[in-house]
Amino acid sequence: MLGLAIHTSSPQLGFMLQSLPGQGAISRHQVWDLGREVSSQFHVKLMEFIQPYDWQDVSFIAVANGPGGFTGTRIGVVAARTLAQQLEIPLFGVSSLAALAAQSIASQPLAENQDIAVTMPAKRAAVYGAIYRPTAGDFQAMRSDAVVAESDWVEVVEQWERPLRQVKIAADGAAESATGVMALAQLRWMGGDRPEWSSVMPFYGQHPVDR
Repeated sequence: MLGLAIHTSSPQLGFMLQSLPGQGAISRHQVWDLGREVSSQFHVKLMEFIQPYDWQDVSFIAVANGPGGFTGTRIGVVAARTLAQQLEIPLFGVSSLAALAAQSIASQPLAENQDIAVTMPAKRAAVYGAIYRPTAGDFQAMRSDAVVAESDWVEVVEQWERPLRQVKIAADGAAESATGVMALAQLRWMGGDRPEWSSVMPFYGQHPVDR
């Protein structure tokens, strides 16, 4: 049985298929730089990517539910909700920033007593920012995902009470962290979490239109 991760919160499209713990060694990850064509290419790329498996092999879906681009985030979340509802399987919504943190820690574990701060560019001289602390089998958001003025974020980081690893990602290159989406969803799956499709909502961070 497999988990499927979807990441569309940037101009990239990212998918990952991975077998559940103890059920094989399938692991496949792919990213496409599609820009404005994510919406038109999403379903074609997904059907190609999932082969040779079929939907009956998928035990859960996980989706990056933002923050990120308005249109891309909406496309991914709506598609994931629809699939999970039709297949009657759990759907995990994973913060795009938490997925980036998980990806970073997978490549290099944190030092003892170290937290991880993740930022991604937002509009109007701001960043999407969050600070996480790994706990037994999960992440704890010490500072939840939010839009913060760049100057305010610098102050937050400088005044943080524990050592910090800082991860900064370009807004147009986040889909590689579909691996982080999968990692965090699998942790929740192994902990017995089985969320319904209706529980997952997009988090855009900012209104898509300047006012």
